[in-house]
Amino acid sequence: MDTSALKSRYDNNIPADVQSDIDKFAKLAEKDGVLSVKLLSNFGKDVEMSLKHDTPVYRGLIVQLSNSYKLGEADRLWLHPELCKGRSMYIGGNKKNAPVELSAFNSSVGFYSTHIIDEIGGYDSKDYVIVDSGLDKEAGVLLQSWLLSSATIKQAYDEVVKSKLVAKSLEKRDQIAMGYGTNERELNSNYNMLYTDGKSYFFYNNAIKPQSNKAILVVSPLMGCAVVNSIGGNHVVSDLLSSSQYIDVNNLEEDQRKRAMVKCKWGGKNIVNTYTMRKPIGNFKQWLEDKQATMYRMESGFFSANPIHAKLPADIVLFLTPQKHLIPTAASCHQHVRDGVIGVPANAENIQRLMEKHWKTLISKKYVKGDSLLLPRSMIEESLV
Repeated sequence: MDTSALKSRYDNNIPADVQSDIDKFAKLAEKDGVLSVKLLSNFGKDVEMSLKHDTPVYRGLIVQLSNSYKLGEADRLWLHPELCKGRSMYIGGNKKNAPVELSAFNSSVGFYSTHIIDEIGGYDSKDYVIVDSGLDKEAGVLLQSWLLSSATIKQAYDEVVKSKLVAKSLEKRDQIAMGYGTNERELNSNYNMLYTDGKSYFFYNNAIKPQSNKAILVVSPLMGCAVVNSIGGNHVVSDLLSSSQYIDVNNLEEDQRKRAMVKCKWGGKNIVNTYTMRKPIGNFKQWLEDKQATMYRMESGFFSANPIHAKLPADIVLFLTPQKHLIPTAASCHQHVRDGVIGVPANAENIQRLMEKHWKTLISKKYVKGDSLLLPRSMIEESLV
């Protein structure tokens, strides 16, 4: 198993929790039919997909398999559910962030700019629309059918080709771009793709096979994207995102809050968005410098809602929720959040911890008298005896 990119990311000092994740893939690499496993610099647990599917899902790796390898539930670990997703860049377009239909998670459409200084000091700025989305419903149907039928990886590849999912996903991005005033596509990069060399099969999990030696990747949603040249390379990471490190929204300046919550919009009125506020990996600057990347700054954007709030840990919800006086007036937000009320998962752990200190407040007064609970006999028989 190749972990060289991770060692470089962590300067040969891989954290214990990351090493624990690596160990899971060491076991995968030993399975029959698994020919190689390569963990990339953006390797980590996919928080949203893991919570959505109630099973660990990882991102940032390339798995090589023999054509007879059979897929099963255990392969959700590496077989990312957002199959055949892509990121496309278009010249020009309108500077807006109007709502559009995107994939439900970690997707976006936005207006970006790049700045160029020539050899005599001349300055130029170019504008682009970048669309990052896929067809998650169609991808979900394919994935589920493979896992239920124990399909071989060859059968899975053939079904992807037959379904034309890659072309349909690109067509969807083209349609979105047209809504933003441009149809002049300059570059497209697909990820979460199946490839074959005729003898074996490769799954590029949040990795890109460069097109004409170029690839477009996300540095972070708020920072923007980068185009890198990959002459002689057969893969590039699809992003430089950390797994679970977020911007401290309560520590932003006023103009930064407006950029994060007004110039950036997303579906629904939940102020928490785990994708938009995600930080890049620690060594992203060095990585971009080494690749001589061209940056495309995000000017405004519309992002997927990442509707996983009901399963997020309470500490993450609290960290990503601005204090009420810090929420911009123009931000889309539930009124109860502006009133200082935060929604957290109503799970057993949260309820138990709250009850320890706030049980008199949380239980209806009709059931409380002093330090006693006045409960129906049936409730006591069912829960307390």
